[in-house]
Amino acid sequence: MKVQLYQDLLTINWNLLFSLITVVVLVLILKKFFFEKVHSFMEARQQQVVSTLQEAQATREEAQQKLEEYEAQMARAESEKREIIKKAMQEAKDQAGAVLEDAGKEASQVREQTRREIERDKLIAKKELQREIGDMAVLAAGKIIGEELNPKRQAEVVDKIIEEAEDSSWKE
Repeated sequence: MKVQLYQDLLTINWNLLFSLITVVVLVLILKKFFFEKVHSFMEARQQQVVSTLQEAQATREEAQQKLEEYEAQMARAESEKREIIKKAMQEAKDQAGAVLEDAGKEASQVREQTRREIERDKLIAKKELQREIGDMAVLAAGKIIGEELNPKRQAEVVDKIIEEAEDSSWKE
């Protein structure tokens, strides 16, 4: 009985051996025809994924650069807008100042012209008043003296009175 126990351990199981050979042959066949193609496909796919990722990174960097350029353009446009508004406001102030200055000059000219006209009218009125006063003074003097002066003599007396009145008004 002892012999039989150890015999089962040394016996070769032919099924196991054929199974093992079949597996080895199958692995060699798969390696020759299938594993190489699968490995090539996987490498190609990996290269394609890497290439796609690189293109996506390049596109993202380009988009970022274009965004920065756009923001810079917007900043320049904003500063140009502010400069244009500033210039327009300065021009408006300058024009308003010029209009006010012109109006001031015109008002000054009108005042000066009016002042001259008033002075002239005043002088004319003063001379006319002096003549009338002179005529009245001559008439009064004629009545007081009792003689009537002829028009030539009356004009001389009036002129003399006016001159004396002017001299006395100038001295005061």
